[in-house]
Amino acid sequence: MPKLAILHYLPLEYYPPVTNLIDYITHERSKDLKVKVFSCRNVKGREGYRVQGIGNRRKDIGYRSKDIGDKDLENRDKGIGNRSGDPKTNNLIPKILRSPFPKETDNSIIRLLKYLHYNLFTLLNLLIYRPNALLYYESYSAWPAYIYSKFFNQKCRIFIHHHEYASKEWYSKTMKQVQYFHQLEKKWLYPRATWNSQTNEDRLQFFHQDHPGLKKEQLRILPNYPPSKWKVESLKFKVDFNADLSCIVPQSLNAYNLNPKPNPLNPIKLVYVGSLSFQSTYLKELCEWVLLQNGKIQFDIYAYNLYDDVKEYLSGINSSWVNYYEEGIEYNDQPKVLAQYDVGLILYKAHNQNYTYNAPNKLFEYMACDLDVWYPDVLQGPKPYITATSYPKVVPVDFEDLENFDYTKAIDKEGLEYKPSEYFCEEVYKELVEALRS
Repeated sequence: MPKLAILHYLPLEYYPPVTNLIDYITHERSKDLKVKVFSCRNVKGREGYRVQGIGNRRKDIGYRSKDIGDKDLENRDKGIGNRSGDPKTNNLIPKILRSPFPKETDNSIIRLLKYLHYNLFTLLNLLIYRPNALLYYESYSAWPAYIYSKFFNQKCRIFIHHHEYASKEWYSKTMKQVQYFHQLEKKWLYPRATWNSQTNEDRLQFFHQDHPGLKKEQLRILPNYPPSKWKVESLKFKVDFNADLSCIVPQSLNAYNLNPKPNPLNPIKLVYVGSLSFQSTYLKELCEWVLLQNGKIQFDIYAYNLYDDVKEYLSGINSSWVNYYEEGIEYNDQPKVLAQYDVGLILYKAHNQNYTYNAPNKLFEYMACDLDVWYPDVLQGPKPYITATSYPKVVPVDFEDLENFDYTKAIDKEGLEYKPSEYFCEEVYKELVEALRS
């Protein structure tokens, strides 16, 4: 069986695309790949990641592996590893190895020791594990991949994915350590990689311009889509919230047409999930606009990763029409929460190249839950998904001129056809996993 190592220095809980990949491999391709994952412990109070599908511990809808039972997953979560007693499931459950992650309050020596721990601990385990394929995420994770593939196993196939596009300007301003790792990438890892992927075509073109020596067959697009189970979960919770089955008309076995006409007596419910800052988002502009609508619009914010000045601003808003939930939402709980809303918001400003050409995870997650999406018209990434004849709608908004924004037109779906989202991670991961195991 091929052996894969996944290197993701930043805590897994902050990056759903990588945990979705681990879930997919575990439940769909566990007989094809043996997997070990190397990451850091999360320090922001998020629920620790575990493979989805533990029926008696979570009531998940979606992945159910034919090869791995609930007891095996429970044992893995308890740290028992693969001691299931069943040879059929032995070694099928990915083992996740964690290092301590630097905190903002750590002094420079402690931070250095934690950086060293991840890199040396990961390298040592790679030497023991001896993977023949290695997938690492971004320059933060590159050093163990470089040492292992150059000095110990040059036959190991290298796969690289970037959550974000990092420009030359970004590298010039980031940590010296990451700059050094990036030099190793350019000299050894990028040229040898079977797979170098970005999240969309624009970002891939920028990456290729930065590294023109890479061959076209080395370059791939790997979008950040949610699991297909989100569609089923959000529909279930929509029905629970509405308690009105008459609003659902079956269109097929796996698609439903939700009543597109909101109750005019209720406010239009907007939701934002994600990190926030005044520099990079239109948060303040939107809050001020919502407050002027006199109860016609409700805006709920779920964010645990934000600056103190933003937290102070949101906590100081004395209105029932702007609600701030500082604990955020755990990733796998989002479908049932998003089911309560009409519109999902993207608020990023186009303050650098990475943001301008970003089609954020949230775009596809909102669409998976049948929410319309409003995004700043200065962003280029969401433009290919603008809808004219169907809903859920993707609507560009001038957040610098909200005074002239006609939200009634934006939410109007008269004459539009319901078209459920088709952007789910299983299809894009299928190609990656085939490449990893070949």
